[in-house]
Amino acid sequence: MVKFADLKEDADRFAAEFCKALNENPDYEAAGKGWKGALLLVMKACGEIEDDLRAFMDLEEGKCKGITILAPGEDPPFEPIMTITGSMYLWRQIAFKEKDPIQSLMSGELILEGDTALAMRYARATMELANSAEKADRTILTKYDLGTGEE
Repeated sequence: MVKFADLKEDADRFAAEFCKALNENPDYEAAGKGWKGALLLVMKACGEIEDDLRAFMDLEEGKCKGITILAPGEDPPFEPIMTITGSMYLWRQIAFKEKDPIQSLMSGELILEGDTALAMRYARATMELANSAEKADRTILTKYDLGTGEE
């Protein structure tokens, strides 16, 4: 089984590159205008992954101020506006554009905790988050056997 410590280096690299890609994406900047607050992405363990992976994204006005990969049991630096949870397998499908993030939210594959109306208002920003993921090193999502995401 693969533990958090085994994932940390790849996860930190993805987080840094993902934040940079968001900041270089003018479509995300436009779609994220007016947003101020954090988003917590929870990637549930599946396949050979033993620990959930949580990415705390500090976002403001269409820019990424930083992404922190939280260790198991670690609290976020401050309360996120929204938390979006899905299996790591599903996040891989979204990062590789095999699944649509909005459709995944609507179908219940991704679970949203927080202000649903706010999430709907920023649906285009959500799509640009997914689009920006392809510009980051996604090794964290391909290096391990994630099974079918059902585990």
